[in-house]
Amino acid sequence: RQRRPAPPARSRDRRATMAAQFLASDEAEGLSDRSAASRCVDRIIDYGCDHDFGRPLRVSPIKCETFLLHYLPRKVMLSPGEQDAMPHVLAAWVRWASQRTRLHEEGVRQTLDKVWDITGKFAKAYRDPTTFGLDRELVERLLPDGDLEALARRAFAFPFLTAGNAEIDLTRLDPAVDHDRYQLLEFEHPDADPEHIEAHLRLARRLWDGDPPQLWTIAEYMLDKGHDRHDILHRLMTIVDEVGDDPRALRAALRGLRDEV
Repeated sequence: RQRRPAPPARSRDRRATMAAQFLASDEAEGLSDRSAASRCVDRIIDYGCDHDFGRPLRVSPIKCETFLLHYLPRKVMLSPGEQDAMPHVLAAWVRWASQRTRLHEEGVRQTLDKVWDITGKFAKAYRDPTTFGLDRELVERLLPDGDLEALARRAFAFPFLTAGNAEIDLTRLDPAVDHDRYQLLEFEHPDADPEHIEAHLRLARRLWDGDPPQLWTIAEYMLDKGHDRHDILHRLMTIVDEVGDDPRALRAALRGLRDEV
């Protein structure tokens, strides 16, 4: 079976230029929160480039519905202002993009109708992680890239991000930076030697990046089976260190661990 071709890449400069042209257009003139609108249109363009085969200007009812009700709630961390602005920015984008693709009038109308029909559903579908009891500042430290799907695995890798002791203030440490990650892991393992902390750090990097995805999948599976976090970390650390940088060997070892537990 033939694979579908990978979406053509659009450079960051081209994406930024497209966003600037949209924000300067008549269609975007009525968007009151310009800062939120800028971040929202970046998400719209990225979705079209990365998930619609390099076609950010293509608009349709199904694409807008998938973007609002499935992609954003699962993948992207939005601020409250961005949540409010997104349907309005998307509607303005539909008007602006459709002129450039010469979409027929009926197609534009149907797409706009779909956006407004599902705006209420979007508000319900988008679950702000702060509604789960997580402080927004904490969530933003774990999701500097806005990748909502990464929240659980990153919180698993770095569960201690607040408070501290007389020597260290955890709230000042950035879990996205290796130097600060090392200090976070040192705080969690005060009696461990540097070599052990480095092993934790190697695993934490992979969990942060989701590299490979199977690493978090097996961790979740083991959590569901009743294994404690400490046991899971140490078993995964052993595998990561034993197989090194061989991705096939790592995936095979993770499959073996799943069969074992």
